[in-house]
Amino acid sequence: MATEILFIADDFGLDRQVNEAIVDAHLRGALDGAALMMGQKGTEEAVRLAREHVGLMVGWHLHLTDSRPCTRPTWPWGSSPARAGFAIGLVPSARRLALAEMEQQWRAFRETGLECRFVNAHHHLHVHPMVRRPLLDLLGDGFAGWLRWGRPRFFGPTPAAPFYGLLDRWLQAPARRRMRVRASTTLWGIDRTFAMDADEVRRALPGLGDGLHEFMFHPRRLGEDSDSRCLLELADREE
Repeated sequence: MATEILFIADDFGLDRQVNEAIVDAHLRGALDGAALMMGQKGTEEAVRLAREHVGLMVGWHLHLTDSRPCTRPTWPWGSSPARAGFAIGLVPSARRLALAEMEQQWRAFRETGLECRFVNAHHHLHVHPMVRRPLLDLLGDGFAGWLRWGRPRFFGPTPAAPFYGLLDRWLQAPARRRMRVRASTTLWGIDRTFAMDADEVRRALPGLGDGLHEFMFHPRRLGEDSDSRCLLELADREE
């Protein structure tokens, strides 16, 4: 198995400024793909931009919190991923809402005509057992992309490491062995959300082995936020 390293931006479609930062980083050669959110202020523009820039990989960015839903005005659990996770796991009406939302978002993505190269979600909620099963059913056996299921990797010591280690051991790894679709091997950036550093990324690259390694970014304003500046610094990275 070859080594594949992909720089992926989340939140494509969130708004115009995010779209601008993502497309600029892609045109500079720093960004391989972007995860498209459906039903947001900038979604229509993001779809147009994706059609114009065919070299940009596009995936579906499922969102079940901290966003604008597609099936109702607001989320009943607000913007908290923890409340969303507990509600979807324990409350039948919340599970029905999550399923309806997934179906609507996936339908909207397919209606764009864009190829879905990968799937991820806000706050990793796609690995939630009550989300994972209907998600895989929606994608079906013909899905040829990958799921963001890579083992979390960190740029340095972080208090969150034990939590994500348990998440991978209890939820991701067992599912990864059973899934019929491809999953990423590692995921980098959880400990640097909105704070990616180009030097740290460069130091991590040589030690990667075989497999698909994702580095996730959250650019917000062209050249003004940490992730946008990081991507601009990485534009000259060696392939």
